[in-house]
Amino acid sequence: MKNKKFKFKRIICAVLCVLFCVQPLILVTAEQSRERTYDFKFDEKYGDYYAIANLEDYFIETMGEIDPQIDELLDLYVEYSLYDLTRDQAITSMLRKYLIDNYETLPKMGNALLTAFDSFGGYYANTTTKRIFSSAYLGYGILLDGKKTLDGFKYGVIISQVFEYTPAYEAELKAGDEIIKIDNINVEGFGITAVSNLLSAIDSNKKIDFTVKRNGKEVTVSMRKDVVYAPSLTYELDEKSKTAVLTIADFIDYYLPDDVYFLCEYLSENGYENLIIDLRGNPGGDVITMLETLNLLIPEKGIPLCSFVYKDGSKDTLHSTGDSYKFEKITMLTDGQSASASEIFALSLSEITGAVIIGEKTFGKGVGQFYFDLKSGDTAAVTSFGILSSKGNDYNKKGVEPDIKISREYVNVEIDSKEFAQLNFVNCAEIKKDAENNAVLALNQRLARIGYISPEDITGKCTVKTITAVEIFQKFYNLPVGISKIDYKFIERLNYYVSRAPGRYEQIDVQLECAKIYIDEDIAAAEDYARELSENEKDDEE
Repeated sequence: MKNKKFKFKRIICAVLCVLFCVQPLILVTAEQSRERTYDFKFDEKYGDYYAIANLEDYFIETMGEIDPQIDELLDLYVEYSLYDLTRDQAITSMLRKYLIDNYETLPKMGNALLTAFDSFGGYYANTTTKRIFSSAYLGYGILLDGKKTLDGFKYGVIISQVFEYTPAYEAELKAGDEIIKIDNINVEGFGITAVSNLLSAIDSNKKIDFTVKRNGKEVTVSMRKDVVYAPSLTYELDEKSKTAVLTIADFIDYYLPDDVYFLCEYLSENGYENLIIDLRGNPGGDVITMLETLNLLIPEKGIPLCSFVYKDGSKDTLHSTGDSYKFEKITMLTDGQSASASEIFALSLSEITGAVIIGEKTFGKGVGQFYFDLKSGDTAAVTSFGILSSKGNDYNKKGVEPDIKISREYVNVEIDSKEFAQLNFVNCAEIKKDAENNAVLALNQRLARIGYISPEDITGKCTVKTITAVEIFQKFYNLPVGISKIDYKFIERLNYYVSRAPGRYEQIDVQLECAKIYIDEDIAAAEDYARELSENEKDDEE
């Protein structure tokens, strides 16, 4: 197949679409933007745009009346002022003069303007679009997992994936390695939270030793943090069912289509017939990146992938190239945090290929933003167009309904923090190495509740594990380090995170299980599984 590594023509530099603080949709400079000579509003009843005769009427209709004092002042000014101004011109002049006299309020005023009609626009002071949407971070280039789960936290940290061309990759760390020491700090049996926080707290310029257990032997390597580009794609392969489970965290990663392309090449060469695509929690990202990825799964040429609809009624539609891979079964997992680009991906792929959507209704963000790099070095995001799926369906404020609706199943954590032993500024003085008392018991209970030490390690004795956990917590939150440095600030911070610890967790990913049943059997079996689970939940409630 020729030129499968597909790249769309970049019609407007880049198209971005994500949720809330990370919610771009078309990145342009001010010089590239379209001139708009009329004000329009979207009429949800008729699904079209029409001109507004009076801008102030629109503000009153959508946001309420102006404060009576300002309203009265504007009336007096327009009637008695020497200067012949309309009410709209007076409001504009007032805002202009206010900003000149109070320039420091520009970010707040700009943000008020850009979020006046939805929460997706925004004013970003002292930053650029490149910084806002960067997928780079300082790190080692590894994903962590645990050997066992207790009360919703994973313990016994192993490396589940090593990203290419990162410090961990160059040091030849491998998936499956169990981390037992970090710079001579023994972390064997600790929780992912503690190990992750320890790694985060290490200075970026410091070279450290990693000791891992591999095939029963200890292996030590040295490395320091470097700039790592976090890939959006992770995956697992099931050789038995010839199924690949792809998790797409977002569509910000510019190289996502390349990663999917090379993965599809491997799957094709090795006889993999099925895909499960996990879009849960995916807030969206670069729509062009999303469409390049989607195009790899659309077998026919010339199929509409999605359309951008502007306020003047014009429309841009992008089509498939036919350079793709064919799979026997495709299913996608969604939830309420699947938004923007991930919603288009799911809806259009379902419409075009019949891919089955399993899970929960998506967020429902079907509008996009132009991102402008301003001369001041700030960035403005302006909601500028709507987005329609392959078949022209509008999911804005509606979300995408799954073909098989199945909610996550949670297990409640049977822990009542009120029953913890008392820990306060007075008795914390009793916490010392090898001490055994109620203050230490209270400390260990709290360290286990935030996933630092295992519940199996809760005792009244201050062990090396207790001391190590305390020091990791102190380093991560920039507190004085040492078991003797426990004070009221430490206790307040610890109690705060204990109070925020999750009260439930997933023991089995029932949505993923449902997807696997669909792959292994058929849609009827998957529907039966979801129905039976729902009925069991109702019985439990009764």
